[in-house]
Amino acid sequence: MRKNIWLAMALIFGTMALGACGTGNENKNMEEVSQEPEEERQEEQKPEDAAAEEETTEAGGNIYVEVKQSKMEFEAEDGTVVLTVDRTVPVVTISNHAESAEAINEYINSAFPEYDEEMLEIAKETYADLGKENWRGYASGETFASERTDSAVISFTATYYWDMGGAHPNSGRCGLNFSTETGKILTLEDVVIDKEAATAAINDFILEETKKEEYGGMFFEGYEESIGDILTEDSWYLGDEGFHIIVNEYIISPHAAGIMDFVIPYGEAGFLKEEFRK
Repeated sequence: MRKNIWLAMALIFGTMALGACGTGNENKNMEEVSQEPEEERQEEQKPEDAAAEEETTEAGGNIYVEVKQSKMEFEAEDGTVVLTVDRTVPVVTISNHAESAEAINEYINSAFPEYDEEMLEIAKETYADLGKENWRGYASGETFASERTDSAVISFTATYYWDMGGAHPNSGRCGLNFSTETGKILTLEDVVIDKEAATAAINDFILEETKKEEYGGMFFEGYEESIGDILTEDSWYLGDEGFHIIVNEYIISPHAAGIMDFVIPYGEAGFLKEEFRK
């Protein structure tokens, strides 16, 4: 039930949220957006906001992660800003596996479009209905964090938010794990010895953690029944310390509890294949 609430909210506040980490996103990717006529882009996007700040970080060995930041503002016909989009997106370089790096970058660009066309259209329509005096602007964005980079795995978390004038902004987080050698997105089945046994072990770990005193009063009544809804292909990642499980809002806890992150140390993650442990 709680998961259904979360999914419903994601649909209400823009499909870019939960669809971002999946493979079925039908929005245009970055390359397609950049192909629009320059005159058309300049009508909606302020030129000074299009420039990206870049920071390059060596991530170990021959793997490099370049972080690109950008900000775009889209305007109504009268010049009022209706949507602001902030993005921090990684660009991976692997000196010994150029094709792998290209595959990773293409996946990220495809899964996380430069902006959400549906949200922009809704922003324009809502602004037209409310008028300038009652308008405070829509906003969205995502920020990537590098979680693990080595010869076996390149992992990121992507935290995304969207603000469409509700009581508070909404946010979510997902994990992306790639094979360093091939650039292929890794599924849970790829990294565990037995998926069914691993799922049971992970669910037991989460339940045990949530029973700790420090989490008292943070969860919905009867949340235990929804523990099994937490683990999906998007809600885990391999970090430096262990196997992480992301718990987004409204699955077992309210917005006030925030996004949670539980980690099973590699020494305790016996369900993982040896090559993915540290």
